[in-house]
Parts: sequence; structure tokens; C-alpha cells
Amino acid sequence: MARRLPSLNALRAFEAAARHESFTDAAAELFVTHAAVSRHIRELEEWLGTELFTRTGRGVDLTDAGRRFGIRLTPLFDNMAEATREAAAQGTVRSLNVSVEPAIASRWLVPRLGRFNVLHPDIELNIDPENRLVDFRSDKADLGIRYGLGRWGDVEIQKLISDVGIFPVCSPRLIKDAGPLAPADLANYNLLHESRKQYWTDWLHSAGIKGVEDWRGTVFQGHLAIEAAEAAQGFALGDMILCTDSLIDGRLVRPFALDMKDHGGYFIVRAKGSKESAPARAFREWLQAEMTDTQRKFASIKSAAIKK
Repeated sequence: MARRLPSLNALRAFEAAARHESFTDAAAELFVTHAAVSRHIRELEEWLGTELFTRTGRGVDLTDAGRRFGIRLTPLFDNMAEATREAAAQGTVRSLNVSVEPAIASRWLVPRLGRFNVLHPDIELNIDPENRLVDFRSDKADLGIRYGLGRWGDVEIQKLISDVGIFPVCSPRLIKDAGPLAPADLANYNLLHESRKQYWTDWLHSAGIKGVEDWRGTVFQGHLAIEAAEAAQGFALGDMILCTDSLIDGRLVRPFALDMKDHGGYFIVRAKGSKESAPARAFREWLQAEMTDTQRKFASIKSAAIKK
């Protein structure tokens, strides 16, 4: 059976005007003009054959019929709005497949993902920790997060943060009885290497430190060297993205205000020639904001170290 109803726009205009008891406030809520609200209500009154408002020099007053009608309409529009939100939430959940280096994932990304989920409940993230550069021709990834010089071929590249310095870190337990340290004192401690030993060689050369046997120490895969440093097993090399959280909460300290600029940075990569999707753009913008926040926090730690 067909429902005999007036214009939905007229009903919306009246319900808002009745709730506010003001045409002006109703117009502001609905993003229309005062004249449009007045016209819709006159059309509704003509359709119903009864006055809903009394026009006065000061504005408008609801009639008894208008007040009763408004009281009935408001919960109906509330229910309609809620049903619309529920339907939209079910229909707009979008997935985003992200390939990310395990070190970045565990030490920086995962602790922050809750904030992204609050901001974007309609985006479902699938995080794949993977060291190799993603192959968009065969992998299911929509984008990747990588550290490097940003010179990868056959991908679109967007910079998140660049010129990240590398510096030694250790557990405060390791040096609690050592007194003030100089970089040359690294000769007395175990060096923790990630994958290859060249990083320590490069850092010591950049800092002008001699007499430290850069080849000795324990070699780990990935970010395990930093975790070993947290366990007081020696000194590791880290950067602000991988170490700021641990520096803030005291799991790590940075004894020397020296870092090596290796010109590397953190980048988002996606398939060559692909257009950035709305979920990917939202995720990139959130990543940039979070990395900027990490950079700000690290700067305060770095300044404190230099003052010492």
C-alpha cells in the first residue's frame, strides 16, 4: 500500500524549525536559506491544510498542531539517521593491504595503529611484515613502507621523512656504574650488529672514532640488535623512528650526542602508475602526522643529550 506523504524536504525543514523554534536556526542546520525553510513549511501547511506556525513580528511560534506534529517527527528522523549510519558503516568498510619492514612494524607502527583505527573505523588494515621490497605485480599489497634512499625502480614513491640520523643506544643498566662515557669507550663494550657490520664501520668513521674494533660483536637479523641493546647486551645503532619510544620510557639511553646522516629516509611505495586510493591517502597522511610527532619528541630528547 502506497504511503501518502508530503515532501521529505518539507518535513525535514519543519522538523528542524520545530525543534529549534526558529527558521533561522533550522536554515543553519540544513545549510539552506531562511527563505527556503519558510517556503517548505508553507508548502507543508498547504498540504496538511493546517497552520503549523504563527508568524509574529518577533519571529514564529508553534501552534498546538505544529508542536504535536514536531514531537512525533523528531524520533522518526533520529531513527532514520541512525539506520543510515548503520547501513553506511556496513557498506563502506574498505581494506588496505600494507607491506612493511618488520622493524618499522614492531617498533613504531603497531604501537600507534589504535589511533588510526579510531580516526578511520571504515578502513580495515592488513599488515604484512616483510623485509623484501614488495612486488606489486604478484603480491596483494596496496602499498609498502620502506627505509632507504628512495631509489627503487618500477614503483611510485612518496617521502614520509628523510635524512634520518643513526646513533648508538644501549640500556641504562649497561652503563649505570660506568660514569661519563666518551665514544672511544665503545671499545670496552659489545657491539650489536644488524645483518651486516658495515653500519658500525660507517658510524665510527663518520664520528672520527679510532681504536674501536668495528668487526667484533654479535650479528642479528632485522631489529633484534636494538632489542638486544634493551636487554643490556651491548650497544646497537638506531634511529629516531625505531628508538624514540624506548628513549622516552627509559628502556634505552643515548650516551653520545653524535649521529651519522646516511641520507636515508622512510617512504611509502605503491605500484608504478597507480592512482592513490582514498584509504591509501588517509593512511599516508596519518603516517606523516605520526612521524612528524615522533620527530618532535625525538628533538626534545636530542636537545637534552646535547646539553649534557
